[in-house]
Amino acid sequence: MRLTSFLVLLLLPTSAALAEDKPGRHTHDGFYLRGQLGLGYLHSKATDVDLVVKGGAGSLNLELGYAVLNNFILYGKLFGASASNPDIRVGDTTHEGDPDDDVSVIYAAMGVGAAYYIMPANVYFSGAVVANQLSASHEGTLEGESEAGVGLHLGVGKEWWVSGNWGIGVGAEVALGRIRTGDRSRDNWDVTHFALVFSATYN
Repeated sequence: MRLTSFLVLLLLPTSAALAEDKPGRHTHDGFYLRGQLGLGYLHSKATDVDLVVKGGAGSLNLELGYAVLNNFILYGKLFGASASNPDIRVGDTTHEGDPDDDVSVIYAAMGVGAAYYIMPANVYFSGAVVANQLSASHEGTLEGESEAGVGLHLGVGKEWWVSGNWGIGVGAEVALGRIRTGDRSRDNWDVTHFALVFSATYN
């Protein structure tokens, strides 16, 4: 019995060391998947008329890619932010959002980006170039949408490992959108979105 206990105690440190040295453990390499949920603020300003749409917004971000080098990742991105019953300012008059309005403004984007992790702190910086669009709905029915424009998304965050390949964390992201139709009979828009995010990453 004492011999068995001695062998168990002897082997435990070795097993732990092998687990720590397992290839890919706590390393940003290979396949990459990240999902983010965020709470923030959406501000959309028409450039040809004095019109601003703004309000609190929830967001969802999905990224899929591959680490071409350790800690350096290229990815594709899908993003959406929705402001429910936003405030609408026309000239000097502001209509404050009301739950009875049942109006939503959605900022959607898709594009490509890159992320870099500073290790072993597991702090990341990311940036993406996207095609983006604004749309508005009333009572769940699409009422209108803009042309597609070009945008830039920048992010920073910190993650903690919860398994060999999964990490969870918090961060912040800012999205800047520029929508130009080339037709002054339609609204052109400048869009700003900021969010604090919770992330889950597999890498």
